[in-house]
Amino acid sequence: MSVAARRVALVCDYSLDYLGGAQSAFLDEARLLRDRGHEVVVVAPASRRADGGALRRWQDEGGDVIAVRAWVTLPGVQLPVIRNTQRLRTRLADEFAERDIDVVHVHSEFGLSAGAVSVARARGIRTVQTVHTFFWRADMPQGFGRVLGATVRAFGRWLRGFPTTRAELAPAPVDSALRNLTLSLALRVDVVVSPSAHQAERLRDAGVRTVRVVPNAVTPGPVGEPLTEVGPPLRILWVGRLVAEKRLIEWIDAVVQTAAVVNPGSFEVEIVGEGPLRAAAEQRVDDAPVRFLGRLPREAVQERMRAAHLIALTSFGFDNQPVTIVEALEARRGIFYVDPALTEGTELSGIRASGPDVRAIAQLLTTLVRDPRPVLEASARAAEAAREFDPVLHVARIIDAYSATPAL
Repeated sequence: MSVAARRVALVCDYSLDYLGGAQSAFLDEARLLRDRGHEVVVVAPASRRADGGALRRWQDEGGDVIAVRAWVTLPGVQLPVIRNTQRLRTRLADEFAERDIDVVHVHSEFGLSAGAVSVARARGIRTVQTVHTFFWRADMPQGFGRVLGATVRAFGRWLRGFPTTRAELAPAPVDSALRNLTLSLALRVDVVVSPSAHQAERLRDAGVRTVRVVPNAVTPGPVGEPLTEVGPPLRILWVGRLVAEKRLIEWIDAVVQTAAVVNPGSFEVEIVGEGPLRAAAEQRVDDAPVRFLGRLPREAVQERMRAAHLIALTSFGFDNQPVTIVEALEARRGIFYVDPALTEGTELSGIRASGPDVRAIAQLLTTLVRDPRPVLEASARAAEAAREFDPVLHVARIIDAYSATPAL
């Protein structure tokens, strides 16, 4: 693997004012590359926060920033709208030339990333894209699917300046169109990085020729201790956006079913995150031992993980390789999960339900509440499972991807 220092423009279309999984992975990668001696400039939408948000913190750490102002932010998805215009490309070309950038590495697929890739291609700079999800999903009425799919493709062309591919990537037309936004940029870069093997396979099936699997990593922080005992109560932490794709309602229903058949006080659940399903989820809790903590700073989430016995991840057919898994292993905690495709980190330290439905989730939860020995065993294996996400190994793999020869 190459060890020469690289000069990297790390690009993200998403606002860093809101730290979701993609933003967290992006900022972690910026710090990990910098800490291993590489020069990194973060290219991202300008912050709207008075304190400057994550961009200001990166600068306070001595990091370099190219902040691009968005003229509007799409409500709901909180996506800053930045078009791939001649003005943007001219600015990026000047900024990249000034820094002698030799790799443009994008972590998204919208206008800012498209502009950065266009500039890089014109200047002969290596281009890399990390795909955080190839499993876009939009819950839309069936009758509107084709119209909305066409709207997504038109929006993509207006935003990025090139056509969106029209491959059949999902049964629902709007989901397929959203996934084609990712595909059409992935086909324009030299190398695609996928944090998971199962997503990499889907990308290759769609025609992306050079895909490297590089699991996510997190910046080093406090490491938890393996459990020596478990409750009662068995403490379970669920972390994520409170949206349908994360299957919060199914999780709450399973918790309610479990609470009805186990001894009072034998387990408790904390929910960390915000989203449109919070009110509906709170209404379904009934008398089950569930607390909603809202959105917490990342350090507070990691602290709650170390205080828990088990971390729950209930998405199915949606996630790529959640940062939550990496953070759970750093806390030396096992993962309660339902999606067999999520293999990175879970093969050693995961406890999987027999299916994604409420009944299967409740069955496993009830079993663990009554006999938590598998929770102890998963915690004991977490340190070994965490080796796959070692920061030094992650950077070595990324630098190797930067040097990869694109498939012909």
